[in-house]
Amino acid sequence: MRGLFRRKGVTPERRRPAGFDALPAAGELGTHPRSIPLASAPPSGFFRYGEFIDHPQGCPSLLFPLYRFLRDFVPDVSNGVWAWVRLCSTPQSVAYVGGGPGEQQAAAEVVAALDRRIYEFDHMKQQGMDALVNAFFLSVFTYGCFAGEVVLRDDRRGIDRFYIVDPATIRFKRFPTSRRLVPYQVLPDGRIIRLREASFFYYGLDADGDNPYGRSPLSALPWVVKISQEMLEDMGRAVHNAGWPQLHVRFSPPAREPGESLEHYAARTEAGYREIRDGLRAKKADSNFLTFDNVEIGYLSPRGGATQWFQAYQAVSEQVVSALHLPPFMLGRNWGTTESWGAAQYELMVNNAVSVQRGAKRMCEWLRNLELALAGLPVITHHHFRPHRQLAARENAEARKTAIEADLLLLDRQLIPPEAVVAAHFPGGGR
Repeated sequence: MRGLFRRKGVTPERRRPAGFDALPAAGELGTHPRSIPLASAPPSGFFRYGEFIDHPQGCPSLLFPLYRFLRDFVPDVSNGVWAWVRLCSTPQSVAYVGGGPGEQQAAAEVVAALDRRIYEFDHMKQQGMDALVNAFFLSVFTYGCFAGEVVLRDDRRGIDRFYIVDPATIRFKRFPTSRRLVPYQVLPDGRIIRLREASFFYYGLDADGDNPYGRSPLSALPWVVKISQEMLEDMGRAVHNAGWPQLHVRFSPPAREPGESLEHYAARTEAGYREIRDGLRAKKADSNFLTFDNVEIGYLSPRGGATQWFQAYQAVSEQVVSALHLPPFMLGRNWGTTESWGAAQYELMVNNAVSVQRGAKRMCEWLRNLELALAGLPVITHHHFRPHRQLAARENAEARKTAIEADLLLLDRQLIPPEAVVAAHFPGGGR
């Protein structure tokens, strides 16, 4: 994978680590780092200083296809990923800042042209940034990360395409002196090439101090899915073996008559059994069956196992719901009985979606602002997602009205300054 930007080289002075005689005095700021990442816990193996950072998933080229299989073929997992992607994909808009009206109009035309060609799948007929954002969310909620590379046009005056990269092939390396993380890619033939940072984009979900790669929401699912699938298979076999409730006929042989030979008695009993059997086989669904009182007819069905199966499978389903970080009602289950419970779950879910939307927002702004900079326009863009609908909008409005009226009363009595009211209720400023 090749980028089209050149990274400025680091000067020899910058590469040379600070010697003992060149250390800054106490209280001064140095130009070289002296600390080592996670020096207190080197056995973790994630940061081998100056070498490639180990991927927390072990071998993502083997594990990521498993995540994709779970997403595509396990109903609960597929439903959960589908719900997260659609929850994050709210309607989007672009705001332009800087420049005059004519420059902003020209910037809008440049951005519109970029949206028509930014997505690499031409057969989707100019899906633009919306399709790229949807692919971003799908990758993040499946693998926990997203990667891509910008490629410029031949004249280097604009972006040609943004190519999505398999995140399983990305590795990061931390350099000892600058402590900068530099991306690399593992090629199919085993070679590792360095990527140009200016043209490379990577987002890791829940990246922490020893893991720049991110964490897949599905990483906690394989063992749960294995148990649930085995349970469903066993339950299917058990139900198939028990069958549906059906007639159970108990035939009591007649008494042996005095002087009747044993052979004659056995033949008479066998004939009566065959007559009942043949009558049951020929019986229609809406017909009746008449017998002597030596025949008892009842229902045969499994007893005591249905509830146990449901409770066991529900326990496994709860683990799937927890791993996907979704409220149960998003998977068609509702284990709560109050409206406040559902509202609290919805607000938590919206907060999670907004945090992931920020990553897509940075990607879209980086792409559009790069295109405008290459076009020589002094305009920048801000990407916005429409806020999610509030379940208790009326109640929230009433609460805000009450809070503002209380602060205005305090302001009238000169107990608080006007600036405090503006800061509390109008963070963006007010008149």
